[in-house]
Order: sequence, then C-alpha cells, then structure tokens
Amino acid sequence: TSGHVGSPRIPGAAEQSIRPYKSSEQYLYAMKEDLAEWLKELYGLDIEAGTFATALETGAALCAHANNVTRAAAELARARPERARCLRLPAAGVTCNPAAQPGTFQARDNVSNFIRWCRKEMGIKEVLMFETEDLVLRKNEKNFVLCLLEVARRASRFGMSAPTLVQMEEEIEEELPLRGRVPLHLPRAVPHDQDVRGEIPRGGLQHAHLRPGEPHFPRACRPLCVHTGTHRHQPIPARRAGQSRG
Repeated sequence: TSGHVGSPRIPGAAEQSIRPYKSSEQYLYAMKEDLAEWLKELYGLDIEAGTFATALETGAALCAHANNVTRAAAELARARPERARCLRLPAAGVTCNPAAQPGTFQARDNVSNFIRWCRKEMGIKEVLMFETEDLVLRKNEKNFVLCLLEVARRASRFGMSAPTLVQMEEEIEEELPLRGRVPLHLPRAVPHDQDVRGEIPRGGLQHAHLRPGEPHFPRACRPLCVHTGTHRHQPIPARRAGQSRG
C-alpha cells in the first residue's frame, strides 16, 4: 500500500485502471476517471470523467489545490527540513476568485494563475503544460490531464494524498530494488509505430495509449509506461526507517 498517511486507496480506481487500452482516447479517459475520484475524495467536488473539464473550467478548484499543495510543502519544510532540501518546494500560492463563473474573465484569470504557479513554483516541464484555452475551450484536454497528474505526483512527495495511478507508480518503483531493478513480467519492448493491444502487467504498461507514429515523452508517459532500454524513471526518494506506512 501507499506510504501516505491518511491517504487510503481510492476504491474502484485500481480495478478500472488495470485493463487493456485500445486507443489513446481510452487511456485519457482512464486518467480522468482516476483524477476525478481523487479530487472528489479530496474536496467533495461534483466531478466525473465525463464532466472533468466542465467541473474545473472556472479554475477555482485548481487554485485551491495549488494553495493546499503550497501549504503541505511549507509543513514538510518545517517538520522535515532535511527531506525538504532534496525537493523542489513551491514558495508561494496563487490568488483566486472562488466565485468566478464559467467563460468569464475571472475564470480565465484563475486558470492562468494556476498555470503560472505550475511553471514557476512547481517547475513542471513544458511537455506536460497546458494553456488557458486548452481547458476553457477544450483545445488540449490531454495536456491538462497530464499536468494535473504531474502536480499530484510531486505533491505526493510532500505528504499529500495521491491518485491511484501515482500510488501504483510508487509501489512499482519501491519493489524494483528488491528484484535487482528487474521487475517480474516486464512487457517486451514495443516500437511506437506498432499497433499495441497490450494489458498492464505488474511491471507496467505497454504503449497502448500511443498512436502509430506518435512521439514518446517518458515523463509524459508516466506513471504506467515501461520503455526498456531507452530511459529510466526518476526514483522516488526512499522512506526513512521507521516512517509510518499509513
């Protein structure tokens, strides 16, 4: 189980995530399902995979989450300064208009503030970033989802609750050293121009979410991608002896 104190596994998300994906659209939908359950658990939002962008388009929930992540980082710096020095922590939160209505300037301003925070405070790479129009006008929902997943991944290192996909990633990376960094049942290497109909084994996911000819970005492909021989995932800092596993 995940080591996050007070972060129980979200029921049902793991079962929904471990299944074959026949297209990048199905993979995107699965990520939205997982993130929606996680946000509902955290903030009580009325959000589902099918209403994912609609529920977040005012930017109010995004800004509230950014401020919560910043507070969690500050608490980590106070409680565990030696660990905090090893991480990039956000130093400032964001201003927010919680009463913003969809499609208004105030909503766009909220989303823009969140995007600026992701870049400046969290250092999210451009390949995982989105722009205001991507959410408001649904121009690039994929990058919006990938950005939220990366923010969740980093915030989990500050002690915040993590989506099931991130929990699975952490569990896999914790198990790899015990097996000499060679997990059981690793999928064979699959060229990205090959049509894949793989399922997620214990060791990771074949690139079923990539269309033929679509470029592969290892960081964007996480958390379920295992692409042997071309890159290694960045290790998550190991827990210290005696730390609670929640």
